[in-house]
Amino acid sequence: MTDNTPSPSNSEDEIDLRDLILPLWKARKQILLIATLCGILGYIIGFLTPPTYMASSTFLPQTSQDNGGISGSLGGLASLTGVNLNTSNLGGEIPPSMYATVLASEPFRKRILDAKIWVNGDSITYRTYLENIPKSGISTLKEYTIGLPIKLIGLISFYVEKEQVPAKLEGIQHLSSIDYSYLDAILGKIDIVNDPNLGIVIISVEENDPFVAAQVTITTEKVLQEWIREHKIKRAKMQYDFIEKQFLAKQKDFFSIQDQLAAYRDRNQNVLSASYLTQLERLQAQFDLLNSVYTDLAKQKEQAAIQLNKATPTFSVLDPVKLPRGKIGPKKIKYLAIYFFLGLILSSSYYLAKKPIIKFISDLKFKI
Repeated sequence: MTDNTPSPSNSEDEIDLRDLILPLWKARKQILLIATLCGILGYIIGFLTPPTYMASSTFLPQTSQDNGGISGSLGGLASLTGVNLNTSNLGGEIPPSMYATVLASEPFRKRILDAKIWVNGDSITYRTYLENIPKSGISTLKEYTIGLPIKLIGLISFYVEKEQVPAKLEGIQHLSSIDYSYLDAILGKIDIVNDPNLGIVIISVEENDPFVAAQVTITTEKVLQEWIREHKIKRAKMQYDFIEKQFLAKQKDFFSIQDQLAAYRDRNQNVLSASYLTQLERLQAQFDLLNSVYTDLAKQKEQAAIQLNKATPTFSVLDPVKLPRGKIGPKKIKYLAIYFFLGLILSSSYYLAKKPIIKFISDLKFKI
């Protein structure tokens, strides 16, 4: 005989499922009404949100191949002083695929924040612009409604930072919450995209002011190109600096021995003794040796300068920055959809938790 009695676990699962569906089904009209009202509110917020504009720039990075380090003789000279000039990890090219990673770095974003832009006839930093940008009424409303928890967390962390300021360690920089907020704002406003198929790089900036958007795009383009140049020519620059240092040192020694040789000859014009000739030969040998090294270093210096120039990348701007005309946001339909689903989730959660909460309160009163 087969026992068709449901197991306790199956019975509990059916009860749980019924308890979840029935409250939602009974309150379906209210839930739909609340979600619709939230959707309308979201549309109104999207309508009142200040418009955003996008400026963009497209350029093509062009680099020359590095033909290696300096000659073996000078490389050996450098190794004697503990400097390795022939390693490839001292510099190198930053591939376009890593430009987005460069944007995410804190030093790069700080350069953009410290760059100058023109706003209402005044030259200010982009950081100052972000600090003083006027907030719209709808932004303030969102800040003290949806963004209220984040604001409270920020205030708490601010006071914690004032109470517990970590000791400054070498290589570690302490950033305040305000600094973090501005650095994060950069990531939300600036985008760098690399197209590996076409080999182009596109920089785009979103701002509430079209003129500011265009200026920040130009600034980002310049800072990125300077950053790439600095890293690309790092090895070639180190080679040139080392050669120039050695060249100046040997130049000083060469001029010194040249003066000594001339002075010795002037003092002993009518002397033909063996000691005079011996000393003259020694000075002449020193002069010839230093002259050879000095001449070689002069050639190496010119070669290093050429190599430094060859290693410096160039950039061809295909589509320069233009002042944006049409706004790209806010997207009202997106606001409507987000707030509609937010209202749907919150109202559903309310009607699911309403009965258990009322039961819990009544049981609590009964016990009291």
